[in-house]
Amino acid sequence: MTLQQLKYAQALAKEGNYGRAAKNLGISQPALSLQIKKLEQELGFVIIDRSKKKVSITEKGVIFLDRAKLLINESQQLKSLAHKLNDEYRGNLKIGIIPTLAPYLLPLFIHKLKTAYQGLRIHIKEALTTDIIEDIKAGRLDGGIIATPMSSGVTLSITPLFYEAFMLYVSSQHELYNRATVRVKDIAFQDVWLLSEGNCFRDQVNNICEIADQQTSSTPFRFESSSIESLCRIVESEGGITFLPELSTIHISSDREDLIKTLEGDKPVRELSMVSLPNHIARENLDLLASIITDSIPKHMLQQGSGATVPTGVRV
Repeated sequence: MTLQQLKYAQALAKEGNYGRAAKNLGISQPALSLQIKKLEQELGFVIIDRSKKKVSITEKGVIFLDRAKLLINESQQLKSLAHKLNDEYRGNLKIGIIPTLAPYLLPLFIHKLKTAYQGLRIHIKEALTTDIIEDIKAGRLDGGIIATPMSSGVTLSITPLFYEAFMLYVSSQHELYNRATVRVKDIAFQDVWLLSEGNCFRDQVNNICEIADQQTSSTPFRFESSSIESLCRIVESEGGITFLPELSTIHISSDREDLIKTLEGDKPVRELSMVSLPNHIARENLDLLASIITDSIPKHMLQQGSGATVPTGVRV
């Protein structure tokens, strides 16, 4: 039994599909299947139920993979520690981060990265998902932190980092203000302020709410922005509602916390991942950054929870 086999099994369980899992791992589908079978032979029980067309994890497999996840995380931390002790993290690292994430994620980890790994020079660029992928393909960026899943014509290494719930920011003058939780079906979508087109967060909100592309506003005033903060200020001054990614709510002042509402039921989430070209020369530095990020965010966000992952609709 190897850590690599455990990672392969975890990836297959997450994707629920041999083809997608193999693509994300940067290996062939037959190679993935072979390693899973070897692992099962050594364990003496079946992890994957092959009696169904769709990949399904057996009851024993669920228990085993849940424990294996802890071992994989520990191994990554040990690797990070070993590199740190040897002071091997050096060079330049160029990373793109989407605008709906960068202002809220960077303050959580950037100080730790700068002080603990002074030999590593990091350049962070805030950009839309499509631009980040193009820059990765062209070699202008080593990697990116974006919302996934997405459809890509290029093979990418994708490492999920954490999950954010979709929250609401409701004007104190709005009829939904006095509710602690809100059902999607109770939202009057003409009251919703959206990010400008090109932001995957907007596309995900559209997927949640099935908002038409041509939205009818309840006011003669129309505002387009790529800034979550700008939308919050508009809600406060003009009324209405906007959607927020969970990390952004950490930075909202205490006197405005009552404007934050959660969605009722199984909360939909967005998956945030580290993406790069497979076998990139900066792989160790990318893995280090991924480890620092997951160590820096609220621990409950490391798990998807019961809510469905909202597709981004991004095709690059």
